Amino acid sequence: MSSKKDKFKDQPPLPGFGGGGYKQAVNQVYEEYKKVDQALQDIVRVNPARPGIEDEFELCQEIAIALKQDLRESGISREVFCDEVNLYLGRSEERYKQDPRLCRKPLTETDLQKIISNPVDYPLKAYYLFAFQHTLGGFGIVNAIVGAKGGKVMSEEDRKLFALAKIGELKAQLQQFEKQLKK
Repeated sequence: MSSKKDKFKDQPPLPGFGGGGYKQAVNQVYEEYKKVDQALQDIVRVNPARPGIEDEFELCQEIAIALKQDLRESGISREVFCDEVNLYLGRSEERYKQDPRLCRKPLTETDLQKIISNPVDYPLKAYYLFAFQHTLGGFGIVNAIVGAKGGKVMSEEDRKLFALAKIGELKAQLQQFEKQLKK
């Protein structure tokens, strides 16, 4: 009489497990789970809320630092950035010079430099947040703002990874409950 191991020895691999067998498939699924879990940890990791601020100038400096970092990471030149912001806000010299004015004065590289290098004297105006966010696409400035309460903005891709990891976590809990019910 043959043993149980010999009985399944020459069986074709299970569908979805490739040619490496069950052990390799389990290891592959586990590695994928570890990747999703690490992505979840990166997404969910937030800084603790700050107990308070020293003064309003500190906030201006944090926002300027975030803007500078977003600008650097985007790879966009300051000239192109200013042009894109002006386009988004519908600003041009012609529209500015009309009577009555149709827009505010266009953002220049000099104005941008003042906002970045001397945020205490030239604080970032709130309406620029929309244009900067649209142009840069990063979350640095917004994260600086919501980070004051320990929050973090997450992209759509991050949200999907979070949902995937949460589904895996809930499946594991469901399997535990099923095992407990069978006992």
